[in-house]
Order: sequence, then structure tokens, then C-alpha cells
Amino acid sequence: MSEKQLTRQALLILLLLCLAYLFVPFHRVSPAVMALDIMREMRIGAPAMGALASVFFFTFGAMQLPSGLLADSLGPRRTLPLFFFLAGAGAVIFGMAGSVAGLTIGRALMGFGLSVVFICGIKLISRWFPPQTFARMSGIYLGMGGVGLILGSGPMAQLCSLVGWRAGLLLSGGAGVILAVALWLWVRDSPEEMGLPSPVGMGRENGAQRAGAAELWHSVRTICASRDFWFIALWFFCQFGIHMSFGGLWGGPFLMDVHGLSRGQAGSVLTMMGLGMLAGGPLAGWLSDSVFRARRPVMLLNSFCLAALFAALALWGAALPLWALYLWFFGLAAFGMGSLSVGFASVRDLFGDKATGTGGGLLNTFPSFGVSLFQPLTGWILESQGRTASGGFTAGAYSLSCLLYIGVALAGLAGALLAREPMKRD
Repeated sequence: MSEKQLTRQALLILLLLCLAYLFVPFHRVSPAVMALDIMREMRIGAPAMGALASVFFFTFGAMQLPSGLLADSLGPRRTLPLFFFLAGAGAVIFGMAGSVAGLTIGRALMGFGLSVVFICGIKLISRWFPPQTFARMSGIYLGMGGVGLILGSGPMAQLCSLVGWRAGLLLSGGAGVILAVALWLWVRDSPEEMGLPSPVGMGRENGAQRAGAAELWHSVRTICASRDFWFIALWFFCQFGIHMSFGGLWGGPFLMDVHGLSRGQAGSVLTMMGLGMLAGGPLAGWLSDSVFRARRPVMLLNSFCLAALFAALALWGAALPLWALYLWFFGLAAFGMGSLSVGFASVRDLFGDKATGTGGGLLNTFPSFGVSLFQPLTGWILESQGRTASGGFTAGAYSLSCLLYIGVALAGLAGALLAREPMKRD
């Protein structure tokens, strides 16, 4: 009977984690379908809008390593509901704000609160499921990112069209607060806390084992001393930054300004990023494990494809038919966010399983700061080229901004070239 209770509780926790994780990409990309309305209502320009959207990534990135320390000290059960409540409150503040300062506080709280979701989720999965099912359950968990991207694009655009962007944020924030309460009520750090047996294949002492401070900081020093880690981090930084800077904000205005799409139509096109992420992750893993049997070729391939995508947009962006735009945004996510699993695998190969969490936290830290730089920089490039009679940005301005992303993709390509192929560890 206890084994059935363990299975039921583990699946309930996984369901709650999946619901929580989809909010991360949802709030990352939702500004893309609200940007023009926010700029118009708040009377701010593109650089300010880029800076506002990027505040999420600044607080999210700054909290990556501290979130791991909090999960180890307070435990996921306390850390996750508290921070998730703050994220929901941030969305409510954003939706109610009457000033740029209020919008900034709300957006910062959203990034701050959602920063712990990934690390806490992985830790809980490792404690509630047998080791032999960890990869499968983690894949389901991370796959919710694609669902979040979809919901933050087309459905969010439709919702904002029906009730306005403020009401859309209030509804999503309220849903986040309700989920935070559910996480507090039903999530526990380990089966032992509920008097249940450890999962098969895991001893009781391992189910609740926590790394000490000395061991954690030793891993941090070891990882930071590795040249290969920094080259992988450069590649990771560029891949994530490209996808989230354009796809997470400026892709929506591009579709509406250059191609004259409505917000709903633009959201439908942006929905392809969710599908691209769902397809890109398994594809990158299959290429890495079964075709090339190496990490670097996949990293190089994805960087090259991103550079080619933005080169095509720079040359023919205004002339692309609608079906090509669907494919373009699918490719942006598949070769961008979808490829990032190879970076985590490379870090695991370099430092072993014990350092996966620490290495993943460090790897996750830098890309968010890249988005904090690229989003306002793109806005400045667009604004510098002037506006059309309708108040939008010109096709030439978007083509010029593509040069930034081509350069970043080539920098990532250089990082992949300079990183040595890591030796796979069992």
C-alpha cells in the first residue's frame, strides 16, 4: 500500500512541478505580444521597453546560484512555494502598475520568484523517483517549457485581445498565487517526510542527502577553474540570448510592423517557438548521443543554423511568406532553446554527476544577463532608424538589428570551436 501511496504522491508532485515550470517560459515570452500596447499606453520607446522586459532576466540570472543554496538549506518545499508566490504577486503588480517604476518592480519580482523553479524541480524529481526513471521524468518536466512558450504566445495574444494586457497579467498572476498555495500544501522534500519508503534503487540516506557548504564551494571553484566550462558557457550564453532577445520580445513587433499581422496572428506564428523547443531538445539529444556521439558537432551545427536564420531575415525578412515565418520561428526555438540540453550534458561530462546541479546553476546564470543586454540594445537599434507613419519600426531597422544576432551566433560558434570535447562519464 505504501508503494502505491509513494507513486501517487510522486506523480502529484511531478504534475505540480510541470504546472510551475510552464510559467517560466510563459512570462519570458509574453511581452512579445504585449509590447506595442505597453509602449503605446505607457508612452515609452523601444529602448525602455527592451530594458523593462529584460529586468526579468537580470533578477532571474542573478538568483541561479543562490537558488541552489536556498534549495539545499531551506529545502524545495519551503523555497518553491514562497518564491512562486512572489512571482504571482509580481505579475499582479505588473498588471496594475500605473508607472514605469511599478512595471519594473513587477517584472523584477516575476524573474526573482521563478528563478528557483528549475533547480527545486530537479531536486524533487531526484528524490521522489527511482534513479533509472530520472531522465524520463526530467524530460517530461522540461518539456513543459514548450507548452509554456505556446501559452505565452498565441493564447496570451488572444487573451490580451479579449480582455486587455493588464487583465491578462492579473489572471496569470492570480493563477500563480493559487499554484503557490497548492505547492505548499502537497509538495514535500522527500518520501521520508510523509513516512513513505524511498524509491526503488535509492537508499534512505541518499533520498534525503544534501551537499555541505564545503563540498558545494569546492565544486564551484573546480568548475570556474576550467577553461572548457567558460567556452561552453559562452556558447550557452549566445544560444539562449539570441532566442530570448528576439523571440521573447522583438519577434512580435517585427511580425506586426513589417508583415502587418494582427496581434492574434503574430501570436499564432510565435506559437511555433513552443513546438520548436519541444522538437529541438530531443533532436539535439539524439544527434549528440546516437549520430555524432559527441557534443561539439551539435553545438557547432546549432550556432551555424541560428546565424543562417538571421542572415535570411536580414536579407529577405520583409518578403518572407507567412508559411516561411512559421518555419523561421520554429527554427529559432529548435536551434536556440532546444539545443541547450547539449550544454548541460557537456557540463555533466566534464565534472561528473555530483557537480551537475552546481554546474547547471552556473551555466544558467550568464544567459539571462545576455538577454538583459540584447533586448534594450535591439530596441536602441530599432529606434535609431526612425518610425513609420503608423508608429512602428521599419523593415530596414529590423534587418539592421539582425546583424547583432548574427554576430552573437558567430561568437557562440567560436566558443563551441574552442571548447574541447568532454570525456563522457558514467
